[in-house]
Amino acid sequence: MKILSMAAGAAFLITAGANAQYGEPVYHYQGEMEAQTETGFIDLDWDIQILDPDQQMVTFLLSATLGNVEVSGDVANVQIAPQGPFNAIVIQLDAADAGGRRQIQMTYDGVLFPAPMDTDINDISPERVELSVDGFWLPIDASFQGFFTADLTIDVGAPWSGIANGEVIQMPTGVRVINTDPSLDIAFTLAPSFRTTHHDGFSLHDLRDANDGAGVLIGAASYCVDYLNGLYGGMDRLPHINFTINRRSGSAYNRRSYISLTDISDAAPETMTQFVCHELSHHWSFGANFNTVENWLNESFAEYIGNMAVREQFGEAVFLDRMNLFVSQIDGQNLPAIWTPRATDRGPELVNYRAGPVALWHLETYLGRPAFDRFITRYMVDGIDTTPDLLAMLEEIAGHEARDWFENRLAHSGP
Repeated sequence: MKILSMAAGAAFLITAGANAQYGEPVYHYQGEMEAQTETGFIDLDWDIQILDPDQQMVTFLLSATLGNVEVSGDVANVQIAPQGPFNAIVIQLDAADAGGRRQIQMTYDGVLFPAPMDTDINDISPERVELSVDGFWLPIDASFQGFFTADLTIDVGAPWSGIANGEVIQMPTGVRVINTDPSLDIAFTLAPSFRTTHHDGFSLHDLRDANDGAGVLIGAASYCVDYLNGLYGGMDRLPHINFTINRRSGSAYNRRSYISLTDISDAAPETMTQFVCHELSHHWSFGANFNTVENWLNESFAEYIGNMAVREQFGEAVFLDRMNLFVSQIDGQNLPAIWTPRATDRGPELVNYRAGPVALWHLETYLGRPAFDRFITRYMVDGIDTTPDLLAMLEEIAGHEARDWFENRLAHSGP
């Protein structure tokens, strides 16, 4: 679910974008969380509504560091067993009543991070509480297709502020986060205070003591908002984006209108522009299921569009240097195909973030820029989320030979 961005000067760790235009939610999570920032201890109480009346069973994954798990409600049977770093909570559901909905009550507690995570994305400390799906602090559908809406109250014992992938309501000792858009997780950062500045289309919420790199981010975000809305935002413009800027050095991620960044003090303008445009592109760029082979659509198109923005702002030579770097990073690697009709598994990071964008670069050369621009605009604005649909659209634009050429190109990952 992560990839180290290997563009020149980059030092970002990107978790899988949970930004796709998902369909109807499978669950609704209503919860209360207490977090002890001095000890890292958390206590959670969930009421999870099952929205599909035909669903018979659900398996949730929860961090194995959490214990005292109790499950009740409309359940016929519950089994809890270790599964790697998780506990798998397998729940056989009762039949739905006349209203069609059932509820699961789940409680648990414990110290979530007895040792710090390698990426430093998730943290419970006096400095901040930052949680996302990577910490498995909440029950996650093991299929990674169980999207949900949520209403969560987070109590940290003090009037901290919060930024999240949803509406944030200030509470006396924490915040309430309301997600009305289906998502795979609830991601948020709470802190005693942020240094906040507001700009046209976005806001910065800085946890650092200095402003180093903020000007580079403001320039990149301003450019990307205008660039992407101008190309793809005719019917569906970007929402207002909230960036948090952290002291950590290695990791960043995107959740719709909430983007959590590393310390950006030394970020180069070209790298920042590519990164921000990539993340904002996920407003339109998504695959049918990020946990399958179709994730190449989600990431490869966003990565290439980020580099198209670099080309537009910094020139052809900078763009070519970046693409040739991508080529060198996959040259000689033993990688699977980007996509074939029989492929099912999500490709490795070098495929989705490097080989896929290189294939799109080759397609642009093959088609010529005007036809390629029509192709990539159709992909973005039409909500295409499977490769067969993408190939059919390409055939409409450029003919059968172009479709066959690109399908053959996707069958390998070499440069």
